[in-house]
Amino acid sequence: MKGKSKLNQREKFLSKTQEVRYQKEFKQADSIYNELTKKGNRS
Repeated sequence: MKGKSKLNQREKFLSKTQEVRYQKEFKQADSIYNELTKKGNRS
């Protein structure tokens, strides 16, 4: 029983870090997309 809860916590931790990484990458892509659209609108 104890081992299972430990595994569960590890899975939660992994999904949490993946979420953070995904959000960082998404923000980066979003800012790049915004810059590209701004440049496109200007010309």
